[in-house]
Amino acid sequence: MIGARVFGGVLLAIGAIALIASLGVGDGWSASGPRLAPTVSAITLMGLSIAFLLWPGDDLEEHIEESARGTHWPTPVLLVCLLLAYVLLLETLGYGLATAIFFWLASWLLGSERPARDAVVAVLLGVVTSYAFSHWLNVQLPTGPWGL
Repeated sequence: MIGARVFGGVLLAIGAIALIASLGVGDGWSASGPRLAPTVSAITLMGLSIAFLLWPGDDLEEHIEESARGTHWPTPVLLVCLLLAYVLLLETLGYGLATAIFFWLASWLLGSERPARDAVVAVLLGVVTSYAFSHWLNVQLPTGPWGL
């Protein structure tokens, strides 16, 4: 239980640092401004940390041990490696293509048995998301050599 409270204290400190940092961003509180979302996130983190400090959960250690026993550890390790590869290839391949490859491989790693459907969904997800960000939100994502 002491370890859980230490963890809650660390999260509270991170939330406080994030709150102080977010107050220095921008100069207004508008809904589309750069200050509101980080401030709300920091306050939420601090609130959850305080709740965790007050009630860390009596059965938390037992729950963690039980959950870890049933975990197939190669899957999350491979997903983390895939995520790192995605980050490294994002600029080179472009957002649309890198995202499509990432989602297709992630669905395969998580046990999907329909690779053709997954490929179609992954391509649609990557292209539609890239289009939405660049044309509707005016946020330019990496396009890669093919402009995708």
